[in-house]
Amino acid sequence: MPNIKFYNGQNIPLELHKTRIVQKLNLVPIERRLEALNEGGYNTFRLNTLDVFLDMLTDSGTNAMSDNQLAAMMQADDAYAGSQSFFKLQKAVEEVLGKKYFLPVHQGRAAENIISNVYVKQGSCVPMNYHFTTAMAHITQYGGKIAELLYDEAYVINSTHSFKGNMNLEKLEEVIKIHEPKNIPFIRMEASTNLIGGQPFSVQNLRDVRAIADKYKIKLVLDASLIGENAYLVLKREPEFQNSSMAEVIKIMTDLADLVYFSARKLSSSRGGGICTNDMSIYKELENLVPLYEGFLTYGGISVREIEAMAVGLYGLWTIP
Repeated sequence: MPNIKFYNGQNIPLELHKTRIVQKLNLVPIERRLEALNEGGYNTFRLNTLDVFLDMLTDSGTNAMSDNQLAAMMQADDAYAGSQSFFKLQKAVEEVLGKKYFLPVHQGRAAENIISNVYVKQGSCVPMNYHFTTAMAHITQYGGKIAELLYDEAYVINSTHSFKGNMNLEKLEEVIKIHEPKNIPFIRMEASTNLIGGQPFSVQNLRDVRAIADKYKIKLVLDASLIGENAYLVLKREPEFQNSSMAEVIKIMTDLADLVYFSARKLSSSRGGGICTNDMSIYKELENLVPLYEGFLTYGGISVREIEAMAVGLYGLWTIP
């Protein structure tokens, strides 16, 4: 049989996969499904999966893991502190996201809690391209508020604008001047914006936000939970990067941020999350809250099996779909 290779439009080999596991689904009568909706108060979060045929409630923790991830889970070093599994994940974070100092947490909202606890205070304002529900909740919990600063084009549903997730630079400057830099603990960019359909921002827009952050000496925080999708759309839509790789674009994006956090439930695995930075002073400001809220610094409330899967999954960001 000939060795057949498949390529995408950029002449890059595509990975092919085959399904190895079959999972039973339930297709209950429509009458029971209507009863279940009524019992749950028409709130899909309250449904029992036995009454659900096709579950599209969320993208968190729903991806199938690869054979390499499952194999790595069998090699986990089940130690409370100093686990070798953690050091594998730390290395993957440094190689893929370009950040040397890493704090594990059990999922993305745990990272948001720790970051907000340290930096947000009564009267703080956090500018962002768009909020995610848990990010806003943690900021407001600690006395802050958010400012969503998208361009008007982002709200036009049938618009074909390439980067609806771009932060409005003029509004950002205005918000900083109104609230004063001392009351803005950080600027938050979400790659890509989950609640408006995963709309991406351009690398140039991120560079411009970085320049404004530097001008006013404000930290730039990147929520990288969906950075793979954002980077892929940069490759497709931003002319400067049409001949770049996923690895290059991801590194460029993360290099522009002082602090990067992510939910591995969206980024690379079915569980877990993390906070990473190249600034030791930032690491030290956050470090003590991980044992308080999550677990020791080398497991952060995640099982070592999930840590192994996260490490392998991160390298998957380098592969173009």
